[in-house]
Amino acid sequence: MNTPPDDGKAVSRLLDHCTRVAFATDPRPLARDRLEAALGGELARRLVGALAGDHRLPARGLLD
Repeated sequence: MNTPPDDGKAVSRLLDHCTRVAFATDPRPLARDRLEAALGGELARRLVGALAGDHRLPARGLLD
C-alpha cells in the first residue's frame, strides 16, 4: 500500500476540512430532506425504502 508523502500538506488539508465541518454554522440539509424537496414526499419515501430495504433472497427462493 502506498502512503502519501510526509510533507505535512495532506495533514494540513485534513485538519482544515475537519475544522470547517466541526464549526459549520449553516449545516447542509439531510439527504432525505433534499430528496423530498426535489421529488416530493411520496416518491422520496418509496425510493429510500427501495434503496435501504432488505435485498437478501429468502431461503425458499434458492430451492425453486
